[in-house]
Amino acid sequence: METLDALGLLGGYTAEQWGMVTARQARLLGVDGVTVHRLKEAGLLEPVRRGVYAVTSAGASPHRDEQAVWLSLRPDIAGWTRPKLDPDGAVISHRSAARLHGLGEFVNGRVELTVPRRRTMRDSAVLIHQANLNDAEVTVVDGLPVTTPLRTICDLLDQHLDASHIATVIRQAVQAGQVGLDELAERIGPYARRYGVKPFDGTALLEQLLRQISTSITELATRSSPTWGELTGSAVTWEDLLRNGVTWDQLANMPPDVARKLGIVRRRTAET
Repeated sequence: METLDALGLLGGYTAEQWGMVTARQARLLGVDGVTVHRLKEAGLLEPVRRGVYAVTSAGASPHRDEQAVWLSLRPDIAGWTRPKLDPDGAVISHRSAARLHGLGEFVNGRVELTVPRRRTMRDSAVLIHQANLNDAEVTVVDGLPVTTPLRTICDLLDQHLDASHIATVIRQAVQAGQVGLDELAERIGPYARRYGVKPFDGTALLEQLLRQISTSITELATRSSPTWGELTGSAVTWEDLLRNGVTWDQLANMPPDVARKLGIVRRRTAET
């Protein structure tokens, strides 16, 4: 198959899958392994993980590892046709979900997924959990199904993660309006015993967790996040925004004046 013809066929997938396509999808289009190899040799495709390739002209997403792993779980099915709760797929969860929500201070590590039934992968870079999630526990971030901040916090508590790390995630999620304190205290009660908290209830656990970062429920409830107007009244840097609990979702909706302070220029196409 001619190179340009192959790229044209693959474009139907790469345009909707973060610039990526699986080897299985390529074969279904009639693009055989030899042609894929030629595209790699020509520098037009690059391997992202086993069986998943990216068009080299496509900018790499900060979530490329999670996207590639998710695509590889059902390599013959187009990503945009998969349901949020896919019985044969997975949901990004745990530390990976926290990173996608812009919560916590987790370094990029293994991609963590939750699947509805037992499944294994021979890949040390992937960690699979098994659980039955419901629709309210899953949201979509950058086209990926991801556990909600509330469910993610519960999953991290279930793993008995370091209390200060969890507290940081909670503080950022509450300040960003992603989680409510009352609902959080109600949901995390079952993990109080695991952290040695008495009485065994969510409010006591939440207080102990927040104590690890020198704050409390009362302080967190009354401390409002700065408005964009307040931030623009002083010197603004990326560090300022992140330190004040501004999430990546909020950054995506940044007002133009804040963007200018950060040196981000949004160009408009000139009308003809």
